[in-house]
Amino acid sequence: MALTQAEIERLGNVLLGKLMDLPIRAKTALVAKAGVDVSGVPCVQNNAVVNLAVAGAFGKLDLESKRRALPILAEGITSERPEEREPLTRLLQQHGYQYLDGAFIPVGLLDEREARHLPPSATSELTKAITRLADNDESGAITAACGAVDATATALYQKHGLGDPSASFQTKVNTALNKLKVFEKLESQLKDSGIKTEDARKIREEIREATKHATEALQVTRRTLGDVHGTKPAYKKIAYDTIKWASAICGLLEGE
Repeated sequence: MALTQAEIERLGNVLLGKLMDLPIRAKTALVAKAGVDVSGVPCVQNNAVVNLAVAGAFGKLDLESKRRALPILAEGITSERPEEREPLTRLLQQHGYQYLDGAFIPVGLLDEREARHLPPSATSELTKAITRLADNDESGAITAACGAVDATATALYQKHGLGDPSASFQTKVNTALNKLKVFEKLESQLKDSGIKTEDARKIREEIREATKHATEALQVTRRTLGDVHGTKPAYKKIAYDTIKWASAICGLLEGE
């Protein structure tokens, strides 16, 4: 999800605030990795002086460079001090964001607990879908939800060499599910959890059929309702259902 200039500046200040707590050498090395010119940072053992110079150097970056630096700083801070991950998470939430898989996602749009069970390729599009639905843009919500599934399937096509990624939406999803043996793996995991063989097989087939129908529904919905305008109760309901179907399909493909 694209950050505005104000959001980039605010998140940059938040991360700089956490950065200030690091040892001088560590913080200087980290901001350099994030693309900040540290040539003007004085070689002194005075935190106040170094912090001021680092903040000034970060402030000189152009907007795109700052945007690219944000996830590098977030990862670096928590890598240097793992105990800071939870405090940083709380701090970002106070500013309305959560940091997940290299992206800053508005709190309340895509719950962090749900996002952890989804491929990174899906989270931004599903967040966009929920945002658009909240803004009464049902058409945009449907398009973004289907885009999450499309992006996830395309990423798997490229990762595993499954064929031509320009194939139809439904073909890509079904090919990824079948060639990666997603349902067979699910059945095996169910049996490993102690579920009886016949029950595990039944669950696998029911989920396979449900996923097949959900994928077909997504394709038809995108084709027929993706360009519908105006807010009506039926459009809102189908847009919400589309987001949940897309999330479920992406969840099946997570980790493949």
